[in-house]
Amino acid sequence: MINTPPCPLQGPVGRSHYFLHDMNILRPSKRFALLVSLLLATILLMPVQALAQGLFRSDMDRPVGTPENPLQVGIGIHIDQISFVDQKSENYGAVATIRARWHDPALAFDRDEIGRDARIVKPEAFVEYASSLPTIVPAFVIQNQQSNRWIHQSVVAIEHTGQVTYFEKSSLTLQAPYFNFKKYPFDQQQFFFEIVSVFPADVVQYTALEEFSGLGNLLGEEEWILERPNMVLSTTTGLSGAPSAKVALAFEGRRHIMYYAIRIFMPMLVLIACSWALFFLDEYRKRIEIAGANLLVFVAFNWVISDDLPKLGYLTFLDFILQWMFVVTGAIIIFSVLLRRLKTSGREEVARKLDNYAIKWIYPLGYAAIVGFAIMNYLVVA
Repeated sequence: MINTPPCPLQGPVGRSHYFLHDMNILRPSKRFALLVSLLLATILLMPVQALAQGLFRSDMDRPVGTPENPLQVGIGIHIDQISFVDQKSENYGAVATIRARWHDPALAFDRDEIGRDARIVKPEAFVEYASSLPTIVPAFVIQNQQSNRWIHQSVVAIEHTGQVTYFEKSSLTLQAPYFNFKKYPFDQQQFFFEIVSVFPADVVQYTALEEFSGLGNLLGEEEWILERPNMVLSTTTGLSGAPSAKVALAFEGRRHIMYYAIRIFMPMLVLIACSWALFFLDEYRKRIEIAGANLLVFVAFNWVISDDLPKLGYLTFLDFILQWMFVVTGAIIIFSVLLRRLKTSGREEVARKLDNYAIKWIYPLGYAAIVGFAIMNYLVVA
């Protein structure tokens, strides 16, 4: 029996030295068989151990923000206030909260090392930090922005798992190019807040954060009723010239009809009734004077309404009604002059018959036809 000297090393290294010393005292044939067995065991067990340690996981070696592994970014848009709606310039002002959320393993960190689960940094510091890593910052532009974006507050929260959330509250002026005033003042307008990725769609893709999107309860806009917000995902041509991801908060706006009913439609009905009452006057000269005054009132109405709208290439519902009221009032003046000429020429009986016919049929049915055509052509069919 051969005595084996004690191993002078401790731990795994000492045990390895002790094991090799034992192998030196074995016969060559047994030594060869033992080495082959160890080699086979190592080959068979290595994939299992490597898989358990995550060494063969392909997703660990794939950085995000590449065509093979695009970065998934959730976007939330919440409008807290509407500062104005300028229908003549076709834009509106908003105070909005923007949230962007994504997961990037390259930004993960050891929470035990810094003693907290998340880091809160300014966007400038985050961009500088991310630029030093093999990753990208999912920058975006607001597609329909018309003015400078005044950022009230912005911050980036980085969790130890690599989850990143960007918060921003800002105020800006946004274009509203989809306004259509054909049904004015019964129109419903489309408003959008559009965000487009700087990167192509195969690098950064958008999803909607519905829980962080919508309209505030106190928007501060009195002229419009704003409702039905929804998030719309699409693609558009981005800054790179390639298709880029786009997300938009879309909502609708309709007017308070009571304002127009009291300020416009009620005075119009009064003027129409006064014009009809002129036919009951026997003095045709008085009719001409009053109808001329009504004509000036309609001109003033037209100026007031046109001042609120852009110079359109089409007639609105209200424009159509006002223009025909203008034409009818002018026709009353011409008709009254004709009746006076008939009376002075000795054909007063003919003048009375024509006047009576106009009172009962022409005037009321003519206005009913004008209003009915306007409703069908502008409100129903359009």
